[in-house]
Amino acid sequence: MAMTSGVNVPLIELINAGIEDRNGVRQINGITFNVTRGEFVCLQGPTGSGKSLALNMIAGIKRPSFGQIFVAGDCINDFTERQMLFVRRSMGIMIQECLLLEDRTIAENIMLPALAAEESYGEARTRADRAMKECGIEDLAAKYPAALSAGQKQIACLARAIVNRPVVVLADEPCAHLDIDNAQHLMDLLGNVSLTGVSVIVASHIELYPNTAACRPIMLNG
Repeated sequence: MAMTSGVNVPLIELINAGIEDRNGVRQINGITFNVTRGEFVCLQGPTGSGKSLALNMIAGIKRPSFGQIFVAGDCINDFTERQMLFVRRSMGIMIQECLLLEDRTIAENIMLPALAAEESYGEARTRADRAMKECGIEDLAAKYPAALSAGQKQIACLARAIVNRPVVVLADEPCAHLDIDNAQHLMDLLGNVSLTGVSVIVASHIELYPNTAACRPIMLNG
């Protein structure tokens, strides 16, 4: 699915969306917000307020029990898994725990989404090289994850998230295990990504914003 929309249609929109437990009890209040193309948004709020859940619902990893999720003007609530696969190919996803395959080099890790999208090995490597250059980690290409610092691993995960030129990046607590300097550097890199026209949605329990781009905080109260 190619993400195309009219000028006035938000790229991402949640309308009173949330999850119920098995007894039909709502785990959180409905989440409502929207994100336009190229916008940098930071979801904030206490633990349990729905920050990670919002990202999971946007990516179709979790389906809302109530409310609606729109991506590029299409309601994805009832999309099949095949339809969601195509939607996710237009997304770059940074999960809370940075998972890099220990037996592959950083370049090979970053290539994985391109290979999953059925690109040739050569094209996947070209895309990986470009993503590493944009993130300033070309010198790490031949290294293995064990040789990297926590900050370097998170930047490698960002490079992997943008390797397929997504229209939106979803980053779940990307700075959770970083010191303040590395956290700020990562946020600044995410800001640079948004300046290329990519929407960036960060879920974070800390108030940290990029120096490189405007950021709109959205408070979720659970």
